[in-house]
Amino acid sequence: MIVHKFGGGILKTPEAVRQMLSILETGPLPAVVVVSALNKMTNAFEGVAKSWFNHEDMEPGMQLIRGYHFDMACRLLSDPDESWLRYMKPMFSEIQSKLLEEPGKVFDRAYDQIVCYGELLSTALLRTYFEENELDYRYLDARSVIRTDEVYRDAGINWDETRDLIRQERDSAEEDAIEAKGSYLILTQGFIGSTNSGDTVTLGREGSDYTAAIFAYCLDATETWIWKDVPGILNADPAEFADTEKIDEMNYLEAIELAYFGAKVIHPKTIKPLQNKAIPLWVRDFWHPEGSGTRIADLKTIRPTGTVFITKKNQLLISFQPRDFSFIVEDMISEIFAQLSKYRIKVNLMQHGAVSFSICVTADMDRVNSLIQAMLPRFRILYNSDLELVTIRRYTPQAIEKMTAGRRIMIQQLSRKTARFVLA
Repeated sequence: MIVHKFGGGILKTPEAVRQMLSILETGPLPAVVVVSALNKMTNAFEGVAKSWFNHEDMEPGMQLIRGYHFDMACRLLSDPDESWLRYMKPMFSEIQSKLLEEPGKVFDRAYDQIVCYGELLSTALLRTYFEENELDYRYLDARSVIRTDEVYRDAGINWDETRDLIRQERDSAEEDAIEAKGSYLILTQGFIGSTNSGDTVTLGREGSDYTAAIFAYCLDATETWIWKDVPGILNADPAEFADTEKIDEMNYLEAIELAYFGAKVIHPKTIKPLQNKAIPLWVRDFWHPEGSGTRIADLKTIRPTGTVFITKKNQLLISFQPRDFSFIVEDMISEIFAQLSKYRIKVNLMQHGAVSFSICVTADMDRVNSLIQAMLPRFRILYNSDLELVTIRRYTPQAIEKMTAGRRIMIQQLSRKTARFVLA
C-alpha cells in the first residue's frame, strides 16, 4: 500500500492534473490518493467564510471560485458542460444551500463548514477526469472515516475509531477488487474530517500531509509519497534563497524538528504517526518522478548535511509584564499559557526575564487581540509587528552573519545545533 499526497500548489493547471494521472497510472497499487484544494482555493473559501459569518456579500468570492473551477473543467475535459453536471454542479448547489443557513455564533465552526469545500471540489473535478480517462478508482469522502474531537480549525484525531473506519473501507475495496488481484486506488481529500455529531472539521492549514500520514498509519502502508514542485527537501526555500541543496535523507527526529521550526515542505503533525510505525516518507519531485527525492525514515546513521535556513514572516513579538512588578515564575507562566491555549495561539519562540515574558507568534490578529484583551487586567503588554523568525539549523558564524547583517535582532537564542533570531 502506497499513500500519495498531491497539494493544491501543484494541481493548479490542466497540465498538472494530466501529470498526476500519469504518475498514478504507472505507480504501484493498491494506493490511496490524498488531494488538497486546488490553487489558492482555500484562501478564497476563507474569504467566503468570513463574509458568511459577518453577513456580508459572498457573491464576489463565490464567482471567483466558480470561475476558476469551470475554467479548469473547460481546459481539462473533453465535454466540460456534461462533466460539470456530474459532480461539480451538485457540489456548488450544496455550497449555496449551506450559505443560506445561519452561520452560528462561533467563527471557527462556521469556517470549517465552508472551507472544507475546497477539497471536496478538487476531488469532484478529479473524479470526472479519472472517469473520462478510464482510470479505475474508488471515491471516499474523508469526513466519513476521519473522526475527530470538536476543536474546529485544528481538530484532534480519534485514532481508534478512525483506524476502524478506514480499515473497513480498505476491506470493502479489496473485496470489490478481487478480480484485479487487489489493485485498487482510493481517491480522498486531505485537511478535513468530522465529529461524532456530524460536523465537518479541518485539521489545520496545510493539513493534507497529516491526512496522508493518518491513512498510512491506519493501513500500515509500506510508504508515503508527498509530491512537491521541488526535487525533495531543500536546505532553504528556493523562492527566497539561491543555490539551495537537496537533502537526500534524514531521520524522523530531524524532519520533525525542521517541520516544527517552520519548514514549508512538511506539515508538523505528519511525522509522528509515520514514525510510530516506521513508515518511510518520501518527498518526491512531481515533474520529475524518476528523481531520487528525499527519504525520511528510521535511520540509525545518516550522512551529515549542511546548514539549513528556515524563515517565518508575519510574526509578532509580544511581551507580558506583571502590573504589580511580580517575578515571572511558574504559576504566572502557567496562567499565560492557559490563555494561549484558550485562544489557540501557537508559540513559535519564547524567552523570559525577571519581570517580562516574551513570545513570538504568527500574526493572526483576531486571536491575538482576544488574548491581549483577556490579559490586560493583570499585565502590561507590549508588542512589535511585521517581524521575521529565522532558524538556522547546524549554524556557522558565516550563516548567522548572512541572515542577521543589517537587521535589528529582537531576540537571539543559540543551542548546540540551532540558532534562532527574531528580526525586525
